[in-house]
Amino acid sequence: MSDQERRFKLLVCIDGSPSSYQGLRYAIKFSVDNPDTDISLLYVRPADSGGSSEGLNMTLARENMLDWDLELPGLKSLKKARDILLENGILGEEWEAENIHKKSRGSRLGDHIVSYLCKKTGQHIALIVRISSSVLAGILDEAYHDRYDVVIVSASDDDMTGLGAIDNYTAISVATEHNGTVILSRGLEEGHGHLVCITNDPTSIKMALQDAEIATRCGCPIKLYAVAETSDDEKQTQETLDNAKAALEKAGYAVNGVHMDIGDPVGRIIENGQDHSLIVMAACEKSILKRMFLGSVSHAVLKKAKSSVMIIR
Repeated sequence: MSDQERRFKLLVCIDGSPSSYQGLRYAIKFSVDNPDTDISLLYVRPADSGGSSEGLNMTLARENMLDWDLELPGLKSLKKARDILLENGILGEEWEAENIHKKSRGSRLGDHIVSYLCKKTGQHIALIVRISSSVLAGILDEAYHDRYDVVIVSASDDDMTGLGAIDNYTAISVATEHNGTVILSRGLEEGHGHLVCITNDPTSIKMALQDAEIATRCGCPIKLYAVAETSDDEKQTQETLDNAKAALEKAGYAVNGVHMDIGDPVGRIIENGQDHSLIVMAACEKSILKRMFLGSVSHAVLKKAKSSVMIIR
């Protein structure tokens, strides 16, 4: 296996909203003690019929992106993201930058990328402006083809509008439709740990192990949590929690707490999730059509929670 294959890859979707920059700050935590972590920052600009952006040809943006001379949509947002990286000790003197223009999959204008490489650690940072038919299509395409370990997308109430804005529908759609792990960031705050929601489904423990690896990378404590819908379910639910705790500890991961509630799973999870950085859940295994009509706990929490939610696949 090559070094590139072993690297941990994060995609952070940037649209200029405060929530998207909070998502970036959370992503930075992954790289502090893990130089095998690569971070890509993505701004998606929907294509228009004229092939221009605010009246300025994208060719100019490609030629000047490294110098950040043009305040085009996308460049302004990524410039602020780059400043946040610099403030956190990333992209200093040990980093080399390269301008890359590539013909994107199915894109008429292609992508423009500034790729940074740290000579000391081998870490990569990429700032990407992607032209796509829609913001959703651009995010899903990038996430799918470059096989990121985690995608962070913001869903905010910031009333963001205009080119590249990620609305609530788009953010939820990314978490629902992408075939990998997604963090749906809603004012994502650091330092409050992960609330890992365990169910009686056998895949739940596998999900908890995946989260433990992610949480360890960002230094986040783990609390295991489960909800028994009735008192008749208590015994089985507690056994499932105990099994999950044992599996994590056997794998060498610390568990910061274990708790069980009784009641409506959606309501209980949302209520308890308010005290944590992330509510962590396994993806629903139902088809999209079934999910639309029947719903699921994970999908309901994703839509209704005010907290940030991570869906693990």
